[in-house]
Amino acid sequence: MRNYSENVLQTMGGERANHMTLKRPKGMIQLDSGTPSFPTPDHICDAAKKALDDGLTHYAPGQGDPEFLQAVCENIERECKSNYSTDSVIATNGGSSGIYTIMTAFLGKGDEVILMDPTFSLYSHVAKQIGGTPVNVPHGPDYHLDLQAIRDAITDKTKLLLICNPNNPTGLVYTQKELQSLTELCSENNIILVSDEAYAKILQPGFKHIPLLSFKEHKNNLILLDTFSKTYSMTGWRLGNMVVPEDMNSVIFGVHRSITGPICSFVQRAGAAALRGPQDCVSEMKKEYEKRGKLMYELAKNISGLIPLEPQGGFYLYCRYTLPILASNLRKKLWDAGVAIRSGTEFGKSGENHVRLTYSVSEETIKKGMQVISEFFKKTT
Repeated sequence: MRNYSENVLQTMGGERANHMTLKRPKGMIQLDSGTPSFPTPDHICDAAKKALDDGLTHYAPGQGDPEFLQAVCENIERECKSNYSTDSVIATNGGSSGIYTIMTAFLGKGDEVILMDPTFSLYSHVAKQIGGTPVNVPHGPDYHLDLQAIRDAITDKTKLLLICNPNNPTGLVYTQKELQSLTELCSENNIILVSDEAYAKILQPGFKHIPLLSFKEHKNNLILLDTFSKTYSMTGWRLGNMVVPEDMNSVIFGVHRSITGPICSFVQRAGAAALRGPQDCVSEMKKEYEKRGKLMYELAKNISGLIPLEPQGGFYLYCRYTLPILASNLRKKLWDAGVAIRSGTEFGKSGENHVRLTYSVSEETIKKGMQVISEFFKKTT
């Protein structure tokens, strides 16, 4: 009998853990992954190659390569009209090490983090692994923030409130008004507000992302988590960053340093090139996501028993369904039919009777996958 940590054991049987460890049969149609189908843009790869040629193959400075940290600050000023020094920026291993770092830095045993329901399943997973308590607050009927429900969920044990904007899995983009109210609520209650903005540049027409760091009056209470994985199709590069209040830097960096060593030097130079270089690649990928999102949405609308939420940001289609079957079982049945999706309940209890599909894949894959789903629903209704 192995003496595993109780915290680890309580997350091992979860839907996220089970799905991530499944062996995929050959020919599986993948509508479940958050991996962009595009190659990393050439100018980003060229920057990494140059860094290699220049000998940047040793440890980077622990907090991050100076060029990368400065590029992040420049991007914040450009996008948020807010000034941050490089002392507020920490390079991370994708978004994941940032999530682990912030949770570890602020959550002791029994301390609470408020999460939206549904939201990215890793948040709850990490909170439980380190002994914290995730408090899941359902969105309102329109999938926007329910500010009163959030207020009611606050206790003297609440240390963090973490949002994903645009939201994974719903694809919804939070508004200026609701984010303003949320930042004020967190400041009033001395709660650190964390925003994971992995999909900030991937928006459908007519929708605008409001960066958390644009709320400058609450600067000392805000933390940004970001990653290069989605925007620049750099999932395998494992690069992200945290932006924290300057007085928190030494503590948060110390935690991050204990989780992972310095982030690869030449990858950080590639990240600097991504931020400082031409953004045509981002626009081109965004246009493709617009087409793919519209295609998947229209195909989903034509399936009796499937009610899709019109996508706003990111590359996920969140669908409610009317079949008399649990979301986890529907995922299994569609897996057996040859298409991989994600169960809504992986992202929270309110995800029951929902599934998440992804349109980060090619149009051909979308059509094939939606055809399988359509045929399944016809047979089951």
